[in-house]
Amino acid sequence: MDDLLASLDGRTAIIIAAEKLFAEFGLHGPSLRLISETAKQRNASVIQYHFGTRDKLVEAVFAYRMQCIDPRRKQRLDALKEAGLTANIRGLISVLVWPLAEEIRPRPEGNHYIQFLSRTNFEKQLIVELAPASVMTAWFEAVDLLRDALSHLPSEVTRTRLMAAGGQCVNCLASFEADGVGAKPDFDLRVETLIDMVAAGLEAPMSAESEAALGRV
Repeated sequence: MDDLLASLDGRTAIIIAAEKLFAEFGLHGPSLRLISETAKQRNASVIQYHFGTRDKLVEAVFAYRMQCIDPRRKQRLDALKEAGLTANIRGLISVLVWPLAEEIRPRPEGNHYIQFLSRTNFEKQLIVELAPASVMTAWFEAVDLLRDALSHLPSEVTRTRLMAAGGQCVNCLASFEADGVGAKPDFDLRVETLIDMVAAGLEAPMSAESEAALGRV
């Protein structure tokens, strides 16, 4: 990875280094100096020059990967539309999950992005606020279609299920990434199984216990 970072332009090298360090130590764990040194940048103030603040660097890491993930989501979503399956919950979950899961496949700089996302969730930073809407268009559209498909449920239940589903997907994929699942022969099976589980959870009928709890809200 050191040779790769040394070959990149400064801004990109910092993003790649920050992604790895944020994933390992949290968004506030590594110092800006450590990130600069890991990125093979001699000037300690280079991060301020390119990004201004730590928060802006976090946003840049998110946007760097999302600019590739969002087009893949759009391609899958367009295929779902052409097939007339925009109300198919499993299909919509696949639109959300697979383009992210593909980030787990081995690459020269290593795989840290989904662990970075998991950290942002844990540290209470909203994923949807980390990048311009222009790199989240397919995500927003797929989530809106999921809400429509779940419109038979009370809004409070739909909101909770979608939030839980998002956390389940990110955290599960982060564990896959950390375990190097992207290079294993059962990678596709694991991802499809995750999609099965999330879709089943979203589609599950409300239990008597949930109905009773809703009545107390």
